[in-house]
Amino acid sequence: MEEPNLQPLRITSGWNVEWNLFYEVDPKEETLTYLDSSSLLHLNNYSLMRAINLDFRPENDINGQFYLRVINLKKVENPKTKKIDYDGDWENLYFEFSSKSRIEIVQEIERLVVQIPPFKG
Repeated sequence: MEEPNLQPLRITSGWNVEWNLFYEVDPKEETLTYLDSSSLLHLNNYSLMRAINLDFRPENDINGQFYLRVINLKKVENPKTKKIDYDGDWENLYFEFSSKSRIEIVQEIERLVVQIPPFKG
C-alpha cells in the first residue's frame, strides 16, 4: 500500500495544528498502521481556550472507533520562567463524540471549529 494522504480538513482561522497524523484512511486490516498513534490530531485555539483532540481506540484494533474530544484550556504561568502555558482539563470535557466513520468525524471537526463557543472558566 502506498502512503495515504493526510485527511483534508476545513479549519477556520484561530486554530493551531499541534500535530496531525489523521490520514485519509478508513479502519481496515491494511490501514491499521495509520491508526496506531495515541493521538491522531490535536488542534488548539487559545483565544477560545479550547482544544480538539482525535484518537482511535483501541489502537490497532479493526473494531476500534475514532474518539473526538473538545478540551477546556486554562492558562498556567511557569513560576521559574514566568512563561504562560496552557493546560487541558481532560476530566471535564466540553464535548465528546465517537464514530467508526471517518467521514462523520471529519464533518464533526469541521462543525466544531466554526461553532465552539469560548470557554469562560
